[in-house]
Amino acid sequence: MIPIRCCIACKTRKNKEDFIRIVADKEKNAIIDTNQNINSRGIYVCKDKKCINNLQKAILKNRVTLKINVDLDSILEVLKELGEEIWEN
Repeated sequence: MIPIRCCIACKTRKNKEDFIRIVADKEKNAIIDTNQNINSRGIYVCKDKKCINNLQKAILKNRVTLKINVDLDSILEVLKELGEEIWEN
């Protein structure tokens, strides 16, 4: 059975591999879990520039509760890089 996850930005439910997974490392910096196998709590966001931008805005306006203990500046930086990467593709 394929695990189903929910996008933190748009609340869409999809297969786990259809999302980007972000976790916190030991220093509380946000990192992308490309293989989705780091043993840590993570958040999922669609591979869509709109969801990434909406998540950035929600974090800045303090309108989203992240279930991971992460430095907000580091997660905003990761989301910015993701948005730029997706825009190029």
